[in-house]
Amino acid sequence: MTSTFIRFIQLFLSISTLIIVHELGHFILAKAFKVRVERFFLFFDPWFSIFSKKIGDTIYGIGWLPLGGYVKITGMVMDNVEKSSIKKNWEFRSKSSIKRLLIISGGIISNILLSIIIFTLLLFKYGETYLPTKNVRYGIEVDALGEKIGLKNGDKILFVNGKYIKYFNDMPRAIVLGNSITVDRMGKVINLPLDNNKKRFLFDRKEYNFFIRPRIPPIINHMVNDYSESNISGLKNNDEILSINSESILFLDELKETLYKYINERVLVSVNRDGDIIQKIAYVHPKNLLGIYLKSFIDMNEIFLFEKKKYSFIESLPHGIKKTWTILKNQIFFFKNVFHIQTKAYKQIGSFFSMAKEFPSKWNWDIFWTFTATLSIWLAFLNLFPIPSLDGGYILFIIIEMITRKKINENIVEKCTIFGFLIISVIMILIIAWDIFKVFLS
Repeated sequence: MTSTFIRFIQLFLSISTLIIVHELGHFILAKAFKVRVERFFLFFDPWFSIFSKKIGDTIYGIGWLPLGGYVKITGMVMDNVEKSSIKKNWEFRSKSSIKRLLIISGGIISNILLSIIIFTLLLFKYGETYLPTKNVRYGIEVDALGEKIGLKNGDKILFVNGKYIKYFNDMPRAIVLGNSITVDRMGKVINLPLDNNKKRFLFDRKEYNFFIRPRIPPIINHMVNDYSESNISGLKNNDEILSINSESILFLDELKETLYKYINERVLVSVNRDGDIIQKIAYVHPKNLLGIYLKSFIDMNEIFLFEKKKYSFIESLPHGIKKTWTILKNQIFFFKNVFHIQTKAYKQIGSFFSMAKEFPSKWNWDIFWTFTATLSIWLAFLNLFPIPSLDGGYILFIIIEMITRKKINENIVEKCTIFGFLIISVIMILIIAWDIFKVFLS
């Protein structure tokens, strides 16, 4: 329960930040062009609000319905009084098409800038750590998903889409985006096509586990707390497991496969301990196996040579822009696949329930800001859609006006906006219902 609460608090803070930044973009540009802003609200406030206070011409507040936020700009949404009145110089409709276009685009611009700023600061503080593909010396380890798309333990990936992937960090994304994988399988070069039938396995997964990782030797990191059987066995940190019941073990995947044959049995474990071969009797538990945690490839600096990059603030800026652009390209690719029913990418669509699951159960600021930056560029992308009531819908009307040099009838704009709002509302309700089904019923 505590972990669920922490996840939702992180989601609430992240979404609130994105809404405020988005609406602030509209607000700042409206003020810059001397357009009056009547209301600035975090969340919607039908019938009543949790908090509101008028400062100058603007009422600032917090609504009770956490499905977004809004700024009410004078002259943007017509009422009966405004329709019959003369245009005032503080009204949105009195401004030039360029100024109106900038005001409407302010939210999208703000979300893009927020993503760039967050990634820039994260790169400046932490830098980046890469594993060059050439240093993945033992090939890859795959899970059931990796096997379904044709990969096998020990494969060495040579190319994806005919291109060499310099860093292994980029390999999973390249595979999801690609159409073919070329591997070296025990000295034989094999080409694996990635059609929609195979990609559906990648999109239809319930968890975002990596389906490939570097193949590694089984080296003990530490023992499971209070696991008596592991204490009896005498296994220690940094022991490298060499065999189980005289069956030779070279890699972690081989250890897992072997241990599952001896569930609830005692086995003879041979380990390399500081150059000495030690043999111990250990019990194979159904859940904890040998009662040990093994090292991951990240813990094996002596085996895998990582490249670590540190950036000055100036250097981190172009890399922050590049990272934002890369995430945007991934989102566009995912959106294209949503309409390919065969890939089942539509199953990854979710509401705040799905988003909450992506946050860690323990508070982690690095992950929080990374996910917030990702959501920020996603929000910018969605708002570009030319649907009335979204920013993209207003942008489309203004662009049409700029091209035709004719003002679109305000009644038509208003009716289209109401219709667009109804469409968006129905879509949101369907997504939430689908998410509830996925999270709680499936």
